[in-house]
Amino acid sequence: MSADDDVQPGGRGGWFMRAAGVVGDLGAPFYAEERQRDVWNEACAVGVQVALWSGLTLATAMVWLGGATGLPYAFAVFGLVFGVTSWVVVLYAERLGVRLDSAGHLPRLRLVPYLVLLVAFLVGVVRAAPADGFLGGVAQGAAVGGAAVTLWLLASGLRARRRTRDVRA
Repeated sequence: MSADDDVQPGGRGGWFMRAAGVVGDLGAPFYAEERQRDVWNEACAVGVQVALWSGLTLATAMVWLGGATGLPYAFAVFGLVFGVTSWVVVLYAERLGVRLDSAGHLPRLRLVPYLVLLVAFLVGVVRAAPADGFLGGVAQGAAVGGAAVTLWLLASGLRARRRTRDVRA
């Protein structure tokens, strides 16, 4: 099985999977050798984690150090790192049948620092945003959206644990 079997035209996912195959150059001969492919996949996973950590840290620093002036830039970094990068990773995995909320992907204690940084970002956004106007509305939306996503992730983790426990019983 080649690395691009799942991204063939007309396969699962259609245009999204074809685009992912082009962006990731999944048809390259490099992917034919299994060890190279495994090492590259691990390296990409590490790279995504570094991007998530550094992006969230940078966005948090922008709102705390830059105040209202830094808000648009912080939102841009946050949106790129979490709105685009994270969702492409999740959508790609789900198109190939791997779900984020499966038993093997339950939230772990190591995710607590992400939550702390996310809360620091959201508190910084609310603190830095003007009380009214466009940025004030965006700050309120970010706070509500961040809280909703956090609750959704917690609920997904609890559902996955419950399913795993039910399957084992």
